[in-house]
Amino acid sequence: MMVGPWLLEQLTASPARAALWLALSFVLSGTATLVTRLFAPELERPVRIVRWIHIPYLGLILGALSPRLMGLTIVGWDSRYIVGVVLLAGLLFLLVLIRIWLHTETSHTGGAIPTGRSWSPSLFESCAQEFHWCFLRAAVWDFLLIFASASLSPHYWAVWIGAAISLPGIHIQPVPLSDRLLTTVVLLATSSLFLVTQSFWLCCFLHLGIRVILLWSQPSRQGAL
Repeated sequence: MMVGPWLLEQLTASPARAALWLALSFVLSGTATLVTRLFAPELERPVRIVRWIHIPYLGLILGALSPRLMGLTIVGWDSRYIVGVVLLAGLLFLLVLIRIWLHTETSHTGGAIPTGRSWSPSLFESCAQEFHWCFLRAAVWDFLLIFASASLSPHYWAVWIGAAISLPGIHIQPVPLSDRLLTTVVLLATSSLFLVTQSFWLCCFLHLGIRVILLWSQPSRQGAL
């Protein structure tokens, strides 16, 4: 029996396909990290971004992953989206106020004025990472649907299990501890928003909004979100 067609069938038609996609993601993540750190450390970051996008995209075009579970459907202005937008706007407004206050304090103490010159690469990286996080949530959600019952909320548990799965990937990155902690905060914030809205688009907007504010406050560093 040919391994290729059999594996493709398992990844697209098997009832446990979500678990297989998660396993594939873990294997490729570990392999790519090990190989790049040993032979091409300068390529670790771009390879990671490609992996974040490539695996979910491949699952989507093969029909193995649900666009609805990943939050890729068109935003509908029902009550949950309105609540989500209010939470999103409130959080970003609070962060802007905090940043303005920090900017004022920096100006009074003679510190460097933020310029935001390094926005574009980090913003693209943030979009890729949020796409990957939504893939993890959707894969866990799809897997939990096999065991769905009246006492189990697949959506709720998928969000937080997906967040727990994401944490090791955040904290093994060769970046300062402060960056890893900030990325963890972004993960918790977008996970909470996804719990309310089930929308990749709103979560990505929140991710980008937080990232812009962080870049504004730390313009000289390339973040590792």
